[in-house]
Amino acid sequence: MRKYGRRLLYALAGVMLLLALFMLTCRDFLYTRVYPVFKRYEGLRIQRELDDYKLLDDGGFIIRYTDGDEASALKLRDIANEYGGCVSDFFGISREEPVEIILFPHETILKGMLRIPQDQSAMGAYAGGRINLLSPNRFVDINQDIDSFDNVFVHEYAHLAADDLARGNYPIWFTEGCALYLEYDVLGYEWGSDLMDEDLSHITVDDLTYRFASVDEYKAYRASFLIVRGLVEGYGKMNLTGMLDKLGKGVSFEQALAEVYGLNTSELQGFLKSQKND
Repeated sequence: MRKYGRRLLYALAGVMLLLALFMLTCRDFLYTRVYPVFKRYEGLRIQRELDDYKLLDDGGFIIRYTDGDEASALKLRDIANEYGGCVSDFFGISREEPVEIILFPHETILKGMLRIPQDQSAMGAYAGGRINLLSPNRFVDINQDIDSFDNVFVHEYAHLAADDLARGNYPIWFTEGCALYLEYDVLGYEWGSDLMDEDLSHITVDDLTYRFASVDEYKAYRASFLIVRGLVEGYGKMNLTGMLDKLGKGVSFEQALAEVYGLNTSELQGFLKSQKND
């Protein structure tokens, strides 16, 4: 009996080892299959809290807003129709379903709904397959120019478009770099332009990938923008969307980078070293 017991234990250990190796090597593939389920669940969770929100539906965009904020909803509809197509065209996406946007009346409600720490500032966030924005009526409360509402919409819509392609399979810095680049491409706004003369080459891609929250936030976002801008301007936007598409098929970031650009992650730092020469 002991002999058979040992054989069974060895067999189980072998199966567990094979399963662990499979999950490790196929991690990105499995993630892209599971992620849409979690995204849909999160979207439904948010929607359940919006029963008292009004609806503005123009076919391409569905905007949910609270009583008394109709003017902001109409302003958002105009912004979405002016810039939404530019973002969609850049990423080459064509959505069959309208884009859902939620206008929150207070920053505390937005952060509470999206589980953002209350000590962090938030003008918008992409979550649950939806664009979530703070009403521009509240921008004065957080010392923000109302004109930046255009930027917030473009930024969050870029997150949505990139997520449609990559199915959540990307490091945070990469999707933030894409969103910042769309602000630059569509609106002519360059994040962190005051850091143009500063050498950021001490920030590594590993720092951005594994320690993004620990790096100086302003510099981390600037570095992310510079890398994505370098990829687009050096290799074309089709390669960027091609990489997002590979990520969405479950290819790891490192492998997709090598297949599309012929680069490894350490070589991306070259875009930071060349900043002074732009």
